[in-house]
Amino acid sequence: MNIASNECSCTKCHAGYGWTDDSFNFSDPGSVDCLICHADPALYSKRNNRCGYPDKDVDLAAAARSVDLPGRSNCGACHWYGGGGNNVKHGDMGNALASPEPALDVHMGGLDFACQECHVTDRHRISGSSTTSSVSEGVVACTDCHDPRPHDAASPLLDQLNDHCDAVACQTCHIPQFAKADATVTLWDWSKSGDQDKLLSKTENREAYLSREKGLLVKEKNVRPFYDWYNGKHHRYLKGDPVKPDTVTCMNPPDGDIHDPAARITPYKTIYGVQPADALYKYLIVPMLFGDGYFRHFNWLRSAEQGMTAAGLKFSGDIRFVGTCMRWRVNHEVAPAKDALSCLDCHRPDGAMDFTALGYKGDPAATGGRFAAPHAEADFSGGHRAFSAGKNFMGP
Repeated sequence: MNIASNECSCTKCHAGYGWTDDSFNFSDPGSVDCLICHADPALYSKRNNRCGYPDKDVDLAAAARSVDLPGRSNCGACHWYGGGGNNVKHGDMGNALASPEPALDVHMGGLDFACQECHVTDRHRISGSSTTSSVSEGVVACTDCHDPRPHDAASPLLDQLNDHCDAVACQTCHIPQFAKADATVTLWDWSKSGDQDKLLSKTENREAYLSREKGLLVKEKNVRPFYDWYNGKHHRYLKGDPVKPDTVTCMNPPDGDIHDPAARITPYKTIYGVQPADALYKYLIVPMLFGDGYFRHFNWLRSAEQGMTAAGLKFSGDIRFVGTCMRWRVNHEVAPAKDALSCLDCHRPDGAMDFTALGYKGDPAATGGRFAAPHAEADFSGGHRAFSAGKNFMGP
């Protein structure tokens, strides 16, 4: 939930040797772990949570001899396992991307892209902007490689898809679902922790179970994204910010709305949480989880006292669990073109897109685009071909 008091576990990914507390020296080049990115991940691992140091059984000489340009599995050693398991956090990044089929991801599976093909790196500055923190060392966009109007303009239908690009992110149509290979967590209720592990239900695409350490977890596969406007920025909950005790506090809502010309409809994974908060001060509690923390003694009061001291926040001694949510932008698991959303996947009463929630008066095929004047209602009776009759029905 927060790195304070949990450094030795968090730093298995947040790079640096010996990051045990807030006294870590970020300017010391000797603390930089080069091998985690450049050694063969089959020979080098930090999965055992030793405060950023490699696992004890690692042969450092063999790992050093294996140094090369990073492969997908080097990046994945951290990014695939965030949250304590494969594909837990992101939903579109799991270890199936080590060697994926094209149906899972056309770039990594069909074209064998390394991560750096899109996340271009300059002097160890890796481009990409985070959904959950303010880190950004260069924006990655589909238009870095693809034309801003990538569809065949000679086709009336495909040219209408070009007009969609003014209001819809490429990922929205080309990632119609995520967590296709491995399930991802969509609900994490910490208030249910402390009891013994127990499987509650399991179907082909959904599993619910109790974890003694982490509470009630729901994992889902083949998930349809949540769609929201995004202009390239996110708001973020910071340590000590107030929460809304009687409603859901969103930790990182995207910025932008239907009136923002820079915003595009963008796909997200939503993970709902139930987290401990201070009932008096009305902010989230930073619990100590690892080491001598909650995962050892399963006492929330003690864990809160330990973590809040490390975090430098007042703790009243009164804990209340509150609802939270996080948005994780979906950028990977790009489907083959034949599997992208079609017109009627969205433009029908039970379609993928909730246009009213996005701020439209209704389906923009009938009511007009966000900046365009309304026009005649479209005829859906002819299937996909009906959309070739009008122009700019989505509007810019």
